[in-house]
Amino acid sequence: MIKGKELTKIILTVYAFIAIVFSIIYIIKIFILKYNNLYLTTMTNYGIQLLMLVLALYLLNKFNYIKYVKFTLKSFFELVAYTMLLIILIIVLSNAFYIGHYFVWNTGSSMTILFQNFYFVLVALEEEYLFRVVLYYKVLETIVLKNKALKLIIAILLTNAIFSMSHFPIAYLVHHGNMNITYFLNVFISGIIASYLYLRTGNIYIAFAMHFVGDARIIELYPYNRLPIYVYFIDNMMVVSVIIIEIYSICKYFYNKKIYGIENFNLK
Repeated sequence: MIKGKELTKIILTVYAFIAIVFSIIYIIKIFILKYNNLYLTTMTNYGIQLLMLVLALYLLNKFNYIKYVKFTLKSFFELVAYTMLLIILIIVLSNAFYIGHYFVWNTGSSMTILFQNFYFVLVALEEEYLFRVVLYYKVLETIVLKNKALKLIIAILLTNAIFSMSHFPIAYLVHHGNMNITYFLNVFISGIIASYLYLRTGNIYIAFAMHFVGDARIIELYPYNRLPIYVYFIDNMMVVSVIIIEIYSICKYFYNKKIYGIENFNLK
């Protein structure tokens, strides 16, 4: 059973917000970005993302979800370990399939790359806070089912369907109205994997890391337009991320079983 009125209210609120953001960005595009001033464009983009991050933090506090995004020493070490393994495995798989790759930090000055990548840090952080935490738990509260697994699956699918459609303003402005359903499908699938990473580990910053590495294109594969379809999942860190987390889960299981005698444990 789904609380239809509450869920509809959440969806309408999200899309009303998207409409407002789209209007603001479109106005900015007409009156500010038309001058093609790189500095002005960059500062505008940074300003938008900072405002979105402030909004995300406000909502986390308002709904008492701050507990889900606490950055502890444990979460930091998990973040570092996951990110390093992610990059290493992508390199290993690229070499195994004879796929060319290069690092973006080898393509420009250090300061330029750092400045550009910090923008993607903001994007990944605010989107993970807003969609993987705030929206997910609000949608979850509207679903009343005894089957917890089904409840979780429905919440993930609904959340990431909304997440995918929320990228409409970006798709419209970037592709100038020539939007492709593949773009939204990519966002939808990536969002599901990010939800999986968060719920499987209980660490939102693991999902953030995949999001950031993917958006910032830390590792670029080539020639992209001639790569087989399975490379898409490697390039978008999906399969690699699942492999890392499942290996971690198996190791944690046997560690708990050996040290504590615990066989049936659940990751947060």
